[in-house]
Amino acid sequence: MRSLVVVGCLVGLAACTEEGAAGKETSEIGKDTAAGGGEQENWRASGTGAAYFTDGESDSSLFSLSMTRALPPRDGYAYYGFVSTAGGELIPLGEITVNGEDVEFTAEVGVNAISEGLSHFEAWHTDGGGNEPSGYALWEGDVDTTVYDVIQRLLIGNGDTPGGEGSLRALEAQVEYLAAESDAASNGGLTIGELLLIGEKIGNALEDPAVDSNNDGNDDVFPDTLHIEGDDTKGDDGYVELIFADFQEMALVLDPLDPIRGYIDDAYDGVQFTEYTVKTFAAPAARSTGNTDTVSVAESFLSSVAEDMTNCLTGYDANEDGEIDPQVEVGIEWSIDRVSYMAQMAVSTVD
Repeated sequence: MRSLVVVGCLVGLAACTEEGAAGKETSEIGKDTAAGGGEQENWRASGTGAAYFTDGESDSSLFSLSMTRALPPRDGYAYYGFVSTAGGELIPLGEITVNGEDVEFTAEVGVNAISEGLSHFEAWHTDGGGNEPSGYALWEGDVDTTVYDVIQRLLIGNGDTPGGEGSLRALEAQVEYLAAESDAASNGGLTIGELLLIGEKIGNALEDPAVDSNNDGNDDVFPDTLHIEGDDTKGDDGYVELIFADFQEMALVLDPLDPIRGYIDDAYDGVQFTEYTVKTFAAPAARSTGNTDTVSVAESFLSSVAEDMTNCLTGYDANEDGEIDPQVEVGIEWSIDRVSYMAQMAVSTVD
């Protein structure tokens, strides 16, 4: 169910720089050519890798840096990392250690990186502490601005959703709400009239065009809602269309071989599974609730809608092999996780 993020690359031999009050100044240490580490007086920056954000503790983000062919710092020195908004105040991440020539570094940022707009990373080679940059600039990188704007619209804010929430987060909230309404109605001892109305509201919240399935003269729908699946024949957008449009915009600015495309494919899978489930199962079941005349049948329809909505959130083990297949069985929560991985930085040695 696939139809359609910037890996850091640390290359070459770079001059080391010192960041002071007057700006960066080239240091004689930048001309050293020895391997570095141990008791060597010489040192040079090297390595290849990637830096990115993922979900961390509570509302904090986790920063990760993976590298190979990274030489250790000089004796008495250490590597320290920082993140910030573009041109903003630096947040210290702590010491970045090298194991042989490999780096596997993670640190809790302390804030939500996406909502705070963190898009810049830099590291320093220093004999001072790691609370602020000092010594010699080592690596730096930034998230692509178009990619970052799309991530923000998906996860933080989008003017086209009813509450202005990011479209993917808003889709998650809508599905959670419809799951709760369906479940409560199927177990709440409601009258047939009440059940018919709930079924119509849910069906119209799921799919456009709206219909009067209970024949009361109104196309009822929950307030402050957006169709999960819009009517493509009329050009109407729903949550799915908004999300797919953002994925496509992001893909247009990426190199054909950029690995962020893999995360777009992954995130697309969860939304596409939701679209398929809504069209094939949930919307028809909800609208069938609207025109039945038996309480037990109406409750059964709504119970199946609640199950479908839960599957849209968490995924569904359709082949019953005990695992959620990352390509065809994942849901919205998977998509949100994959989008956070798109906040990657093209990291390189500082010139």
